[in-house]
Amino acid sequence: MVFGNPEEPHHAEALGIVARTEEVIADILRRDDEVGEGDAAALAHVVSAIMFLSMAATINKGRRVEEIVEDIRGQVSALWRH
Repeated sequence: MVFGNPEEPHHAEALGIVARTEEVIADILRRDDEVGEGDAAALAHVVSAIMFLSMAATINKGRRVEEIVEDIRGQVSALWRH
């Protein structure tokens, strides 16, 4: 998704999934009165990047899905604490 032709059908579909996922994350973040519109979108993008790298990293190849989800949860929790 990072490289390649964004107009290639599979690439475009993947980018669409990411965009929709970020929209949902931003909607959830907006439930917090302290998170502004621009911040919600930016934070959603950061969460999406965490998810992508965690799922794509070759170091995680042998890990179970639950372990990767827990890693993502830990990274996002650390982000919210600061």
